[in-house]
Amino acid sequence: MRGTGARLGIDFGTYNTVAVLALAGRDPRPLLFDGSPLLRSAVCADTGERLLVGQDALHTALSLPQSYEPYPKRCVDEGTVLLGGREMSVEELFAAPLRRVASEVRLVTSEPVTEAVLTYPAAWGTHRRGTLLAAANKVLPTVRLVAEPVAAANFFVEVAGRELPVGQCAVVYDFGAGTFDVTVVRRDVDGFEVLATEGLADCGGLDIDAAIVERIGATIGSRDETLWTRLTSPDTTSDRRASQQLWANARAGKEMLTRSTTTLVHVPLFDVDLPLGREELEELAEPVIARTVSTTRALLGRVTDGESSVAAVFLSGGSSRMPAVATALHRALDIAPSVVEQPELVVAEGSLRIPPGSGGPAAVEATDATTVDSTAALPTAELAGAGRPGGRAGRWTSLRRSRRARLVGVGLTVAGIVGAATVTASLAAGNDPDPGTGAGAAPTSSLSAGPSPSPTPVVTPTVTAAGVDSCMVGVWRLTSTQHTNKIDNRNVVFSGTGGTLQTYTANGRVTLDFNKSQDSSATVRGVKWRQRTRGTASANVYHRNGLEYVSNVRAKGTITLYRGSSRNVTDPLSLVLEPSEYICTGDTMRFFGGDGSSEWVRVR
Repeated sequence: MRGTGARLGIDFGTYNTVAVLALAGRDPRPLLFDGSPLLRSAVCADTGERLLVGQDALHTALSLPQSYEPYPKRCVDEGTVLLGGREMSVEELFAAPLRRVASEVRLVTSEPVTEAVLTYPAAWGTHRRGTLLAAANKVLPTVRLVAEPVAAANFFVEVAGRELPVGQCAVVYDFGAGTFDVTVVRRDVDGFEVLATEGLADCGGLDIDAAIVERIGATIGSRDETLWTRLTSPDTTSDRRASQQLWANARAGKEMLTRSTTTLVHVPLFDVDLPLGREELEELAEPVIARTVSTTRALLGRVTDGESSVAAVFLSGGSSRMPAVATALHRALDIAPSVVEQPELVVAEGSLRIPPGSGGPAAVEATDATTVDSTAALPTAELAGAGRPGGRAGRWTSLRRSRRARLVGVGLTVAGIVGAATVTASLAAGNDPDPGTGAGAAPTSSLSAGPSPSPTPVVTPTVTAAGVDSCMVGVWRLTSTQHTNKIDNRNVVFSGTGGTLQTYTANGRVTLDFNKSQDSSATVRGVKWRQRTRGTASANVYHRNGLEYVSNVRAKGTITLYRGSSRNVTDPLSLVLEPSEYICTGDTMRFFGGDGSSEWVRVR
């Protein structure tokens, strides 16, 4: 006798994918992939026509590294990806791990899947959600999308039994292997509403693993630098296998220290076991955790009533299991966080607890959440104690720090002035943020990539009905720019001449065209570095008290950093969430701040 079908909840993550299956009359249970509830999201194209995922992808990548994409979710804005000479769409990359999930379901039950609930980051806009949905529709029936923090909050309230009265807010702190996201949600009679969200695309458990590996290198790497280079920059199949094992051992040691106070980490090729204690791990993890806490507090600063309105803190993502995470959050927010035994499963299982019609895209779009379509903007707390990669100097594109670059000794935190204004939080039409508080605040910076302008008399600009400074209306061309990038942990001033075109209209719109040459460069230790920006962006815009505010941003394009003639890292074109200061007089315009400056001339 057949049942009534199966329901499937899927958390498609940057590093891992998790799926939970619910059969009629049974409690939801996680699917297992090679004995584990965690399926690596990595994809590798083999010599045939197959796209391999999980452990199969990792194994094949040892022999075909050029055919390997370790983090397909980060390719969401790229359209197509080249794997081993084969060009394939991002939808195909996304569909590969989802197809593996569907095949595992068929192995454990003959019941048909009647509904698949797929989660997405709350900051994803329509374009990104559409890409995810199109991929899911290739392999799954009746797909519904749910915001990840909404799913997590439902899990804690409906499954874990945490108290959160209607009208109260919770912080959903999602600390995964590859990324970090934090969201403020408010419970209402129909479920949860997203109030604000923020994320760090380059902050996760992998960064802690990298700190462990770096500590190992500092301890034994000097004994045989050639051997250590083989581990950190492998060129052969055997060395790649040893490197993969080193990182697996570092990760296993980190996870063991959530249960024990000491462990040993085996180092391949050197064939030694090095001790690692919990205190040492917490020391290594502290800068990473501090960034997540700073981002959390900055987000709360942009929410009305901020920390006073929060009644609970919910932890999800495997990296949140570290005791140091809960300790740091408790100290910062004075609220004891709620954590469960398997935080990796929170989002996937929570998605199955949300009835149709709630928790989907509308729940995000109808709020004042910080959602920037088709971007991966770096948040306010991008660098904790290391200098702000943005600031008020102009509309900054942002390039996340590349783990690929970090492994060869280049830690990147890159931002470049390419236009006239940074992005503030997505604002509802007609909102008038206070420049001195919350999202309207423009933080200062100790860095100086260019001289700040001398004090000028305060002039009240003439503005259009939409609030646009009349001096700005027209078409402008970038003539010069300076901005600070971080190369090898050093602040380096990049300079460039323009070509970028920027158009303001009286009805409150600004568009930017980066396709007329937007390059800047610097020389570091005799090596030339170059940042290249290509694409277009548009937004709503208005001016107040010498500051420019933008909202409802749409961006499409790429930012690429080159070391010499070699491409170091490429990211989608994105804009940092801050207002920017400007001066406009006649046919000249300048944007400036602690991290750089840009100058423009009127074209018409």
